[in-house]
Order: sequence, then C-alpha cells, then structure tokens
Amino acid sequence: MYLLLINTMKKDYFAIELSNSIHLALSLENMGTVIQIDPEKICLIPGVSSYLLGVTNYQGSLLWVLDTEQFFQLESNLRNCKQSLTAIIIKSSISGTQKKVALVVKKIQGVLNIKTQSKIVPSDSVLSQVQFFLDNIVMANNSTFGILNSDKIFEAIATELK
Repeated sequence: MYLLLINTMKKDYFAIELSNSIHLALSLENMGTVIQIDPEKICLIPGVSSYLLGVTNYQGSLLWVLDTEQFFQLESNLRNCKQSLTAIIIKSSISGTQKKVALVVKKIQGVLNIKTQSKIVPSDSVLSQVQFFLDNIVMANNSTFGILNSDKIFEAIATELK
C-alpha cells in the first residue's frame, strides 16, 4: 500500500490593495516595513521614469519611492497628492547586494496565511495587468490575490536604481 502525500504547506504573505480593488500579496521574506511618507519630503529626480516619485530619507539612507499603480500601468493620481502616502518597503538581494524600494499602496490588509498549492484563478481576472510580476494568482479570504515576485520588480527598475 502506498501513501500519497500532497503538499498543502501554508506560507505567510503581507497583503496590500491598490486602486480598482487589485489585491496583491508579498512574501514576508521580501517585506521590510510599512511607512508613512510626507509627499513634500520626496525629492524629485530628473531623468527617471515617471513611476519613480523620487527619493526620501529613510533611517539615514536614500530610499526610492515607487508609484505602484503607475508602475503597473494603472490609473494613478499621486503626482498631485498632498496627504501622507502609505508605502511598504520591499527588499531584494539581486546580484548579492541588498536593495530596497518603497511601494506606495492604497490600503494595508495585513498578514495572510495562504496555501502555496491554492487554486489558480484564470488569468482574465483584474490582475492580468500585473501578471508579469506575479508568481501565482490565488483565492484567499474571499478575494483574488496576486503573489508578487519582488525580484521581477527590482529587475524592471534596475537601470533606474544605479
């Protein structure tokens, strides 16, 4: 008699929401912290892509601030925003160097425990616009979540961050 083992391992993710009810989740391994950023403290950098709002001082170091909605080619109105921005700091170790960037988000949803073998949702969902940057699309807590691949985000903006 053989015993079939099915991997139903769960993993913790940090969930966020962008406009248009786009729900994304990031592995806690790649998650830094949640911060509030005063738009007046973002220093504009000429000659970079418009999705990069600029840099801000974070704990004595420069931190790039990314307009996540514009990066994913969604409608964004952050350029004229005067109120404090909520951002999550994501990190990556591409090429052996630690990199960080702040992703501006609409809403923080907190930690979710998602089965890594969760049912995959068809790609015609609302997440199709960001699908290149996702490892998976899953259902959790009655919502569809795209599991972000932070390395793909850093690869896409690598030339800007040099």
